[in-house]
Amino acid sequence: MSDVLETLALGPAPRLTMGEVVHAFGERGFGALILIFALVSLFPWPPGSKAILSVPIILLSLELAFQRERVWLPGWTLNRGLPRRAFGQALSRVLKPIRFVERLSRPRMPWLTGEVADVVTGLTCVFLAVMMALPVPFGDLLPGVTLIVLGLGIMQRDGAAILLGAVGTVVCVIYLFLVWTAVTVAVAAIGGWAGRLF
Repeated sequence: MSDVLETLALGPAPRLTMGEVVHAFGERGFGALILIFALVSLFPWPPGSKAILSVPIILLSLELAFQRERVWLPGWTLNRGLPRRAFGQALSRVLKPIRFVERLSRPRMPWLTGEVADVVTGLTCVFLAVMMALPVPFGDLLPGVTLIVLGLGIMQRDGAAILLGAVGTVVCVIYLFLVWTAVTVAVAAIGGWAGRLF
């Protein structure tokens, strides 16, 4: 992955388009693009941006779950891009961690990366992307990191990464449940206080 990203950063055109990224990763595009979108989502963005970033992750995850062989994105998204120089600068900050993780990753546990497993993993990524879009305090960090791990596992066919992503998903579910419970209790308490007041 790091070699492909470096090649994309050194391309001749001044802008890097999504179509170029899809073509560069080929059959590994699902995991790579989920990873890239999740990584981008961890940067500071204006309110509401995380919901926008979650849309392509949901689309890619559904395609993975429905066993598409290659990535499909709407034509208008393929022509979208960003300045290649900005991409190169951002890549320089994360290239060393990516290479470190690559050295640890390898194809293993094929029963967690087969066709049936891809369906489960794809649907799991849909849930995480939806959670990332919710207005939950720190609710984007946990699913974002988990999506990065799952994206790496999909791309590298690394069952250990998929298993780690499953653990991260359980943590996300527990966190979402705790937040929901806290909000429900707070609303009930406010309602009771308002009822006594009036």
